[in-house]
Amino acid sequence: MSRDPVVVNVGDVDPAGVHTLSELASAFQWLRGSMSYAALDKVINPNRGKGTRALPPSTLSNMLHAKSVPTRETVERYLAACGLGDKARKPWLAAWERVATSHLRRPAGGVRVREARPRLLGVHAAIHVDGADGELPPYVPRDLDAELCAAIVAAAERGGLVLLVGSSSAGKTRALVEAVRAVMPEWWLVHPADADAIRRLAVEAPPRAVAWLDELQRYLDTGTGLAASVVRDLIAAGLVLVGTLWPYEYTSRTTRPVLGQPDPHGNDRQLLNLAYVVHVPTEFSPAERSRAESLAGDQRIRIALDSPDGGVTQVLAAGPALVRRWDNAPDPYSRAVITAALDAHRVGVQAPLSRQLLAAAGPGYLTAAEQATASIDWLDTALGYATTVVHGAAALLNPLPAGMGAVAGYVVADYLYQHGRRIRRTVHLPDVVWQALIDHHHPNDTLRLADAAERRGRSQNAEAFYRSASDAGGETAADAGVWPVAVRLARVIAEQGRINEALDILRPRANSGDEAAAHALVDLLVDQGCVDELRERANAGDSNAAYRLVDVLTQQNRLEEGVSMLRERANAESFAARLADLLAQMGRIDELRDLADDGNAHAARLLANLLAAHDRVDELRERASGGDLQARQRLVQLLREHGRVDEAISSLREWAHVGDRKAADLLIWSLAEDGRVDEAAAILRELSDAGDPEAGNQLIRLLAKNAKRIDEGLNVLRERAAAGDWIANGDLVRLLANQGRVDEIRDLADNGNNHAAFALIDLLVEQDRVDEAAGILRNQADAGNWTAALRLALLLAEQGRVDELEAEANAGTPTAAAQLRYILRASEVENPRNG
Repeated sequence: MSRDPVVVNVGDVDPAGVHTLSELASAFQWLRGSMSYAALDKVINPNRGKGTRALPPSTLSNMLHAKSVPTRETVERYLAACGLGDKARKPWLAAWERVATSHLRRPAGGVRVREARPRLLGVHAAIHVDGADGELPPYVPRDLDAELCAAIVAAAERGGLVLLVGSSSAGKTRALVEAVRAVMPEWWLVHPADADAIRRLAVEAPPRAVAWLDELQRYLDTGTGLAASVVRDLIAAGLVLVGTLWPYEYTSRTTRPVLGQPDPHGNDRQLLNLAYVVHVPTEFSPAERSRAESLAGDQRIRIALDSPDGGVTQVLAAGPALVRRWDNAPDPYSRAVITAALDAHRVGVQAPLSRQLLAAAGPGYLTAAEQATASIDWLDTALGYATTVVHGAAALLNPLPAGMGAVAGYVVADYLYQHGRRIRRTVHLPDVVWQALIDHHHPNDTLRLADAAERRGRSQNAEAFYRSASDAGGETAADAGVWPVAVRLARVIAEQGRINEALDILRPRANSGDEAAAHALVDLLVDQGCVDELRERANAGDSNAAYRLVDVLTQQNRLEEGVSMLRERANAESFAARLADLLAQMGRIDELRDLADDGNAHAARLLANLLAAHDRVDELRERASGGDLQARQRLVQLLREHGRVDEAISSLREWAHVGDRKAADLLIWSLAEDGRVDEAAAILRELSDAGDPEAGNQLIRLLAKNAKRIDEGLNVLRERAAAGDWIANGDLVRLLANQGRVDEIRDLADNGNNHAAFALIDLLVEQDRVDEAAGILRNQADAGNWTAALRLALLLAEQGRVDELEAEANAGTPTAAAQLRYILRASEVENPRNG
């Protein structure tokens, strides 16, 4: 007869006090009470046959007499036999893990996860309410907890990086603390001070350790930022890395740069691609609010739930209260100092803000009368107001110590910074503030401020920062993907019209082998039309100078010189293609034919275009019969233009029959253009049956484009796109755009379909709904989407909307300042000022 499990009062023995093998054995002895080994085994599996046991006597004896550390599986079976449910087992499993890992070395500065203090890990202080117990209110379980815990479990098994992305005070850090505690309470937690500390951790590679990287950007935005390779090494060694990041920081670091622009975030993009990302919503869901209601006995949660100002977590961290305090500053001086601090961070300052900087920048936000009537202690009064803690949780500006009674600088509250950055993104920064930044910035911020000034079209300010970096020994930029300081300095000097000075900076560096300087020098020489110096550099072996020299010669209508230079270098593919361009531009068919016959595909394409332009059908047919794919394509187009459609289709059938897949594509297209969809579909089905994987996709697109079968094709594309087929997704969006189905494209875009998002903008512009398109992009840009900001700047430039483009330049949107300069210069040429 089997014995029922015994439900014990585990409160009599506290497993949290177990630290040694003997203590664990004694606790397990107490837990089983009077149950025999056989009874324990019978409880686990009452139907087990004789001679086999889930818990053999030897295993139980070793465990209960401290002869060896049991396996986790053994402990779990034993706890189940003693009647403990899942929740009751957790502290006992934690005790076993503590004992089982006690021999592992403790990493420098490490603490057990369960002992780590949330506030020291970055959890915001909570609002102070009389009668509320504890440093923090109870944790309100989030909808994302299951996904987050599963990601951490997976990382614990094989190493990994888990990243929470969300706005300030959205509850990311608290959720991460609770998840790590739940999954790995006995692991060692290390909180690296900087990227160097993480690199040392990679060398040590301690077992069963989790690295806490709250506000990951702090480890990336330094001269020697955290390298993706270091993170790979840590993951390979089995460490778990957990971190948080703000949405715009994540977006800006994962967005690829504009073509031809530097790539300052190349390393960060690689690093973030290693992460399992969990997005944290700004607001509580209905389910989360319901769970919060069950915990509203804590008055802090009650106040947060009842507040109309913001989300639950934001109110708990006093975020909305900080915004009100800034908005309702009692005097213009307090508001000016706080705004100066916000704007300084907005344009790139990451170091604590010094008193000198705030004193120099503050007047930029004051009227002449306010400056004249300021009291002698205006700055002290303003800083006193800004550093006053609101509701016992946070201050607008937080002072950092430089010893007893001394302040090293001030840091803006996260929530206020995000709010200010969003609403002031396009606000012009006063001249006096730029000068204050030049005079009082920290050296670690120099290149960020230089870049910010340059992106805003402030070449003189950028020059000052670059000279500061150069004087400090920063001849090359520290961050991979960023041009050397000297090159950037020369660029902004040239923008001010001081061409010779810029050339003097670049020449010696280019001549000494600096490739970036050499490219910048060539660009500048091209802009100035300096043929002789370009030729000199080309003859010295600078292939870029030779290639670009042809551009200048072409602009100056010196085509024969260009051809001569290119012929000398035609053995290089790029020069041969450029030669073909020039010969085609000059209409020199015979020479172009020679290049094409030598196997130059680009020349063959240009030759086919020229022959078609001159209606030389017979020569096109001859080349097409010889297997020239470019000639075949242009011949078919020419025959169709002449109304000889049947002849074109007959030729295509002939070529397709001998295995020319491109001819088959042209045949299908030609048939579809003539409304012979069934014939085209039959060819595609035949190709698909023969094992051509692309033919099936083409068939779907063909049906989707057919007016009578558009819905059939779209439905198939929708199904494939939903299953993750990115080609089908692109086809779906294009076809919807062709149909002008704005609402459906908008639905896809709202659900995170980036392809649809940009197609929506293009479609709205085509429909002359430019304001609507600009509004969508502006909202995304204000939320930190740099890709949207760039697209907005290009749209504003296309539309000639100078005032709005200037606002984007104030925001530092890439290319906005350059586009603005171009428009204004063009306007000046067309409408020169009198005098």
